Amino acid sequence: MNTNSKRKEYVEMQRRHQEEVNNFPISFAFSKDQVYGALKKIGASSLKECVTVFGTGDIVKKKDKTDLVNMLIGFTEELHEKMKNDKEFAEAAFEYEMDNHEYAINWDGDEDVLDSLVLTREELKEFGLEEAYQNARRKHMKRAGEEWGII
Repeated sequence: MNTNSKRKEYVEMQRRHQEEVNNFPISFAFSKDQVYGALKKIGASSLKECVTVFGTGDIVKKKDKTDLVNMLIGFTEELHEKMKNDKEFAEAAFEYEMDNHEYAINWDGDEDVLDSLVLTREELKEFGLEEAYQNARRKHMKRAGEEWGII
């Protein structure tokens, strides 16, 4: 399969995961005024029946917390298994995220790319993905120089 079809496969996985999150009863509030709208959105009558999972303004009913965490863990496990078992997919995912995070001009590019894929440097090695990462990096940097003229 070519890189474009693997890239599309990765983007489709992201889209599917995002759709599941969008359909999950979670809301966000960043001011007192927004709290009531957030509670209404998730069908809660008070903050007493809610928790935050991320500590960043998210509001979830206590009864839904475990489901949210399990859903996100499942997304990560699905992504990692696919990357471990399909190096072309892994390379396409790395390349996509390098493009997305302006890797060629970002001093924290490696960390941003790995964070977006919920990977550590140790897991990159453990999963046998170092070659796929370097291949993606070469392609990204080549495009950055030849197509985008930024390096």
